[in-house]
Amino acid sequence: MIVDNKTLFYKNLKLFLKDLIIVFPEDDEDLQTITTSINLAMFDDNDKIILKFYNSLQPLEKTIYDRNETVFYNELYWDPSSYEHQLFTKIKNNWGTFSDHNKKIIWDYIHVLYCISNNYIK
Repeated sequence: MIVDNKTLFYKNLKLFLKDLIIVFPEDDEDLQTITTSINLAMFDDNDKIILKFYNSLQPLEKTIYDRNETVFYNELYWDPSSYEHQLFTKIKNNWGTFSDHNKKIIWDYIHVLYCISNNYIK
């Protein structure tokens, strides 16, 4: 079965959100709101979410490939009221509390989401 980049992106984004809820069990309500909003946006079946991820992360491509933590301290190009901005702000604000294992998982998702969005755009 051939899976297109759009389907692959959304599948990985959903898995990422699901894993974040596991990492933040005490903060379930906030992440549930973010997750629900992103999932609802996916139902519109447009390219906005993929484009937002790509446009925000593309200037940080080298930082992402190098897994340089400064990526979480750069201002990403999302509208501050967007759910994507809230999601990355939550990660940024809690980065220092994550175990090495959880940091690796987050890096893996960010890398995969960026690569898929990059392939989709090109």
